[in-house]
Amino acid sequence: MTRKRVGGFIFVTYKGDHGPPHVHIYQGHRHLGKWDIKQKKPMGTIEVTSKLKAALKQAGYLEE
Repeated sequence: MTRKRVGGFIFVTYKGDHGPPHVHIYQGHRHLGKWDIKQKKPMGTIEVTSKLKAALKQAGYLEE
């Protein structure tokens, strides 16, 4: 398991988690959703706010 804390969000990956490769996104103890690392897009209905987008970029999960 790896954890990154960036911009008020916590990004967690689990070794051996199901595909596609993704990161779980938390804000405090609240699970917001998952982010597809390869496709660089949300999995499910997570709302990508400007604050989350900036944190994803800083954590290395989004490039633009």
